[in-house]
Amino acid sequence: MPNILEIVQPDDWHIHFREGDMLEMVTNYSSRINNRCVAMPNTKVPIIDSNKAILYKNKINEASKDKFEPLIPCYLTESLDINDFKAGIQNNSFFGAKLYPSNATTNSKYGVRQISNIYNLFEILEEENSPLLIHGEKVSDKIDIFDREKYFIDDELKVIREKFPLLKIVLEHVSTAYGVKYIKQNKNIAGTITPHHMLLTKKDVFFNDKIDPHHFCMPVVKDESDLIELRNAACFDNTKFFLGTDSAPHPIEEKKNNVNSRPGIFSAPCSIELYTQIFDQENALNNLEVFSSINGAAFYNFSPNDKKIKLEKKDWIVPEFSVYKNIKVKNFYANKKINWKVIN
Repeated sequence: MPNILEIVQPDDWHIHFREGDMLEMVTNYSSRINNRCVAMPNTKVPIIDSNKAILYKNKINEASKDKFEPLIPCYLTESLDINDFKAGIQNNSFFGAKLYPSNATTNSKYGVRQISNIYNLFEILEEENSPLLIHGEKVSDKIDIFDREKYFIDDELKVIREKFPLLKIVLEHVSTAYGVKYIKQNKNIAGTITPHHMLLTKKDVFFNDKIDPHHFCMPVVKDESDLIELRNAACFDNTKFFLGTDSAPHPIEEKKNNVNSRPGIFSAPCSIELYTQIFDQENALNNLEVFSSINGAAFYNFSPNDKKIKLEKKDWIVPEFSVYKNIKVKNFYANKKINWKVIN
């Protein structure tokens, strides 16, 4: 087994940069590895018009020490300016659009309550061959938190797929065996897979009436059977799956040991190393490059990146925290050993 692994430079097709000092910190963790990143638009004031998208992209570029391309989807609402939306799609101010069901995750209160009310926006995306990125959870008091993805697929996604067969869809941070199966069986749809959904189960999060807030995310991690299917999809059946970390930082003071905690896992300081370790564990290192660097670009009609990165097989310990100015964030995999490390 080689001690040095060289792969085409990856892209992160799902990441949260946040705002202000947090954005500066996240940008430099992400640009150390990736050439392109899809920056989620669920900022405190969501990115619902093309001017906001341009400004946000400029802020990320200003914060980056490396050449780096942020891609900004439009945050879909039921009251968007349709003319601005279409123009933003056509002039690439927007990189497609992001569907957040209302109250499904952080800063999603402005999201969509009735998906049929935005079918006109899906028509524009389909006509322009522009992608729809989906947080695939159906939220209801009657739906168990572990079943939200399945209910969304059955009640919403199947209808969208039928009405808009040419619409390019990404089911982001797919978290269940059911979601993996749906993606495999349908056309014009792909999925991103996070490292934490391939490393954690609900036993790592929920403890009686308390949670581990640093393992708490949306969608929540599920059972071991789901973890196994996600690993198989990423490592072996990965033509329709690609890298999307869903790295989502929150200041440590916002992480509480109950379900009122802010959901999100911050993996940017060690994301590609974690993916590499997972693929190594599955004896699938030869498939890492396809997952991390090829499939996503192909699905989105980009060329693969020209540069390459190198990883060395050596042990290192993930620091407990990332600290920048007045911000302190608990790192995913804190104080644990990883046996791959990016080298210059």
